Amino acid sequence: MPNEQERLPRWQFRKQKKLEKRSKKRKEIAESREVPKEIENQKGEEYEQQKAQWEANEVKHKVIELARLKAIEKEEESRKIAQKKWQEILLSLPLSPNSNKFTLKKSKKESNLKIFVPSSEAEPKRRTYRDRFLEQKAKKNAF
Repeated sequence: MPNEQERLPRWQFRKQKKLEKRSKKRKEIAESREVPKEIENQKGEEYEQQKAQWEANEVKHKVIELARLKAIEKEEESRKIAQKKWQEILLSLPLSPNSNKFTLKKSKKESNLKIFVPSSEAEPKRRTYRDRFLEQKAKKNAF
């Protein structure tokens, strides 16, 4: 740093003052950010309590989820057992001898549906733009 008698150029002086202000501001912010140890300890205890509560709730939810899954499994098993019983019952039913015969009675019944009969004279085909274009093209090519 130059002596007090020596003068710095203006831009260097301004830069130096600016840097000093910044460092001063940073120090003030850092000091205000420092938290007393007592508050940190309280926050730590509070965090531990919340963590313990959260873990207890997590255990409860896991127990509930396991119970739900077991109930679903039991329902599925009972459903399968019921289905097997029904199949066994149906297979064990005796079949009557007449049940194998299946006859379809045929009856000739005249239908009275009205059918569209086209007239012998066919309507002239409608000319499309494409047909007209092709005709004009053919005329031009003919000449």
